Amino acid sequence: MLSLDRTHRERPHLEWKVRLFAVAAVVGLAGIHFDNRWLTGAAILILFAGLSLRFVRSTSHGEPEDDDEG
Repeated sequence: MLSLDRTHRERPHLEWKVRLFAVAAVVGLAGIHFDNRWLTGAAILILFAGLSLRFVRSTSHGEPEDDDEG
């Protein structure tokens, strides 16, 4: 049986992932509507940018930064 993990985890950059997905969806649909391969290619690149955010480390969600004021 499939076990789903429903614990609350921090999801860094979630807002940016959603924004990039929305922009890519609009650009992709515009590319399909106008039959423009350049726009659909740009939409794919925007989706890959959102995917790459998964591998970017977040400093605001992890351990607090040490301020070296000394």
